[in-house]
Amino acid sequence: MKILCLHGNNMSGALLAIQTNTFRRLLGGHEHEYVFLDGEIESSCVIGKLPPDIAGLEENTTGPYYRWSIGATCQEIKNIHDYVESVIEEEGPFDGVLGFSQGSSIAASLMLQHEINHPKDPPPFNFAILFSCFMVVSLDINYAKLEYRFAYEKYSDVVLKVLKDMDLSKVADEKDDAEFLKEEEFLKAEKAAAEKNERGERPEKEKRRKEVKVATNRVELLRPSRRAALVAEIFDVIASSARVGAAYHSDVLGLLPKDLSGGLEIMPRIYHPLLMSEKIKIPTVHITGRNDPFFKQTNLAKSLFDKDTTRSIEHSGAHDVPRIDAEIKSAVAAAQWAIQRSQMAAPRGWKATLKSLRK
Repeated sequence: MKILCLHGNNMSGALLAIQTNTFRRLLGGHEHEYVFLDGEIESSCVIGKLPPDIAGLEENTTGPYYRWSIGATCQEIKNIHDYVESVIEEEGPFDGVLGFSQGSSIAASLMLQHEINHPKDPPPFNFAILFSCFMVVSLDINYAKLEYRFAYEKYSDVVLKVLKDMDLSKVADEKDDAEFLKEEEFLKAEKAAAEKNERGERPEKEKRRKEVKVATNRVELLRPSRRAALVAEIFDVIASSARVGAAYHSDVLGLLPKDLSGGLEIMPRIYHPLLMSEKIKIPTVHITGRNDPFFKQTNLAKSLFDKDTTRSIEHSGAHDVPRIDAEIKSAVAAAQWAIQRSQMAAPRGWKATLKSLRK
């Protein structure tokens, strides 16, 4: 099997190889060919304060370190897709993909975009092994366009206030960490807007926009309270990503805008199951630490996969691969299940499909 491997933020293919060495050896050793890809942007942010589970990894390599993007705008995600697709075209086809953290989210974003654009064509990979998957971002500026416009126009003041007051230097408290963007704040904004509408102060432009909404969109059928909760959840995922990440990397704050003067274009388009019907259907294994400070992002990412072809494995660590022998073997067994199940499907032709799409 030929497997493409995508590292995490401010790491490298060399670090990912070291990090997954035992796992890969137990998975089959020389039976598989691993291609470790580096991000295109060389990082000046050498890994700083590391979580205990991966402390010491940086001692095994002198760098350089890489990142996939500075922020998470649609254009940056598109650039990543183009880069990875070019590697697939030149060095593929690949049977599967293995990712860690942001590398996992890149793989998921690539597969999900393919499912949206070309659902009847072969996917880029037959199976996926994803460690600590981060938030999955779309490259499409028009993804959930009405919902993001709604969030920007109605809640931008609330978001900026919370972000301004947020202490990004404080390390999050794992699973008992409180949400940054409280649903109550969004409900207050929703209530204020409703009261304004009752007084007849709603702009005519907004009235017309509401009238043309598609009734079949599941989000438009949600109660105002649920809609506010959805917006709060999406913004909280973005904010907590920056807050937790700031404890380990000094330059992750590109995820958070200093202001919203750039408009909708600067807002990361986070994939959410309530905003779409597509799912990633290839056999996939999610391997996550119970103490991962990015558990919100991972849980949201998992919801984008078809449950019938997905398995989830938890280990006792944090934002890392499993380190205890029994937990490594459990993860390997799940990965072997994904590989075996993928072999039951018809052979893929992603490389040929990619070339035909680019003609």
